[in-house]
Amino acid sequence: MDRGWNAIRISDVYENGIEDFIQFAQRHGTALNGKYYCPCVNCLNGRRQELKLIQEHLLCNGILKSYTTWT
Repeated sequence: MDRGWNAIRISDVYENGIEDFIQFAQRHGTALNGKYYCPCVNCLNGRRQELKLIQEHLLCNGILKSYTTWT
């Protein structure tokens, strides 16, 4: 998956990238009770959240710059 979208958070490219990421996670990720690991800077890919909340976290908090697990 292209990761270039996570450079500038306040842009249409970033928002579209989040949408793509959520769809990718839904197709390829492993859910537990409908929740996935959230890669935002606060959850640190260690807390499971519903996809809608992950989307909000990524919009408000940003994604970990070191995030490399795109599944």
